[in-house]
Amino acid sequence: MAGIGFELKKMFRGQGYLSGMKAYAYSSLVTVGPMLLCMLMVTILQQMLMYLDVSYQERMTFLSAVVYAFVFSLLVTCGFIMVVSRYIADKIYMREYDDIIASLYGVMAICLSIGGVSGAVFYFFSPLDVAFKLSAYLLFVELIVVWLQSAYLSALKDYMRIIRGYLTAVVLTILAAYLFVYVISLQTGFGMLLAMNVGFFVMIVLSMLHLESYFRKQERNYFDFLRYVKQFPTLLGTGLFCSLGFYIHNFVYWMMSPLQEQVANTYWIASTYDVPAFYASLSILPTMVMFVVSVETAFYEKYRQYYGTILGTGSVLDIKRAKKDMVQTLMQELGFMMEIQLFFTFVSLALGITLLPHIGFSSEQIERFNILVIAGFLYAVMFVIMLLLLYFDDRRGAFLVTVFFVTSTAILTVAMLPLENYGFSFFVSTFLTLIAALARLVYFLKNIDYYTYCSQPLIAKELGK
Repeated sequence: MAGIGFELKKMFRGQGYLSGMKAYAYSSLVTVGPMLLCMLMVTILQQMLMYLDVSYQERMTFLSAVVYAFVFSLLVTCGFIMVVSRYIADKIYMREYDDIIASLYGVMAICLSIGGVSGAVFYFFSPLDVAFKLSAYLLFVELIVVWLQSAYLSALKDYMRIIRGYLTAVVLTILAAYLFVYVISLQTGFGMLLAMNVGFFVMIVLSMLHLESYFRKQERNYFDFLRYVKQFPTLLGTGLFCSLGFYIHNFVYWMMSPLQEQVANTYWIASTYDVPAFYASLSILPTMVMFVVSVETAFYEKYRQYYGTILGTGSVLDIKRAKKDMVQTLMQELGFMMEIQLFFTFVSLALGITLLPHIGFSSEQIERFNILVIAGFLYAVMFVIMLLLLYFDDRRGAFLVTVFFVTSTAILTVAMLPLENYGFSFFVSTFLTLIAALARLVYFLKNIDYYTYCSQPLIAKELGK
């Protein structure tokens, strides 16, 4: 969330509820905006397909194409997003803005090469209609760009312009869906997929114009950020394993469980598990927003005071007092976020039990939804702790936590397949990983003096050398 802290602190300095609401709206927008937009589009179009009484096969083909584009575009980009976020934050801190927009083009080139080739190979062997394959492939490529842009949009200040861009994309998607299905009479699933492409293309263009207008002066150091990949390889791994751990239980069910379905001889899915998992994932979004607000405002001030006291002329007592204040604030904010997430978890459970039967959920799917919502609570807290470890520059600790997460999820999911209690393995793995993450955070805070004074190199090493 490079640069967002500066804007949030300005907003919270303002008086009254309006400033606070603006800060939360801004945080929501730049943290979960694109993902929420994608989920909103999928939900609306999926409901339209059901309303139009489209065949099950066609609905599943559309849904599978979107799910594959969504999941695999995230896996291609999530590691690089972690690296460029650090790169952008450092560039903003050092007031070196000229390389920022160039790094966007550079990371897009790398991710589009990786994703473009792998996606092309996947669809080359698919028996799907050529037009549908091209449309599904285009959506996958567009989402790669959208996720990368979102890392840079957090540095922008005109959040109303970002909102207008996102809303324009949603409206155009719905209008395009109506045009393609009712006016041009394209096949319904293909028309919906094409409409999503239109919406995301508009979103990409508007975001790029916004970024270009903000970072006007451009250098040609397109791959300067790769120095950070070399210097901080665990950041790349942390981002990749965190996202992989979130989806790997789906992959196991796609390939190894009785829930598996093959759609159009192309996609392996487990729709009776994937759909509850999709709705359950919405329940963790509040924590993503709260984390940014809490950390960038309340905690950051204490964090800066602690390290400022060390670097300044503070006495030993001053340093101990600053450390105590920082740890107390960290625990208070962490407890507050857990309370907020727990509230939304209960709300999600209540809404799920009440509303999901009306859109065709079976009792088994509702049970899976409930266990995944609770697992989502554990995952959200674990994710926040992992980000806090990165805040303290404990990259090794964050990396080990995510390695444990993806490994335990994969092993437990495979081991529990005979029990047919789908989703329980994810609950157990998030619980175990949360304990591991908490243990690492407590260990780090107890030994923060060692990490601050003894684990740093005596001579600063220039990046890339």
